[in-house]
Amino acid sequence: MKSRTVRGITVLAAAGAAAFAAPALASADPIDFQPIPVGCPAGIGPVDTETAVAEEDAEPGSIEYEIEQEGSGGGRIGWVNLRTLQLGTGALPGPLEGEEPAVVLETGEGLVVSAVWGAHENSDGQGCFLLPGVDLTDVPPADPEVPAVTDPAGNE
Repeated sequence: MKSRTVRGITVLAAAGAAAFAAPALASADPIDFQPIPVGCPAGIGPVDTETAVAEEDAEPGSIEYEIEQEGSGGGRIGWVNLRTLQLGTGALPGPLEGEEPAVVLETGEGLVVSAVWGAHENSDGQGCFLLPGVDLTDVPPADPEVPAVTDPAGNE
């Protein structure tokens, strides 16, 4: 009786999670759980991810990670591509006056789970540690090359 109840609860929980996640994945928008800054009262700007579809800075098969706060910097990124099972790491650059820290990482096309964490300095010069923030991004494939259409009569 007890195992039947546990199985029933597990099935209901899985169905609820699938119902919640399916519309988000279908929209191809990233699911962001922002990193939590510890030790800097002023906080940090939001962490943003962009693909080639959303931003010109990212090439097909890559993701641009950016903290939306000029003059801040630092942080680590770890990612895994669930389609290809590739994984990798990267680092956001240190603070630069008037610049938002950003890095483009080659992840390949497919569903990519990534985390942003580590030592960071906000725009007020406060050092802090970022507890991991998690992101889920569907990286689209590169557009296939469209062959040039030639006129059979030789006209251009």
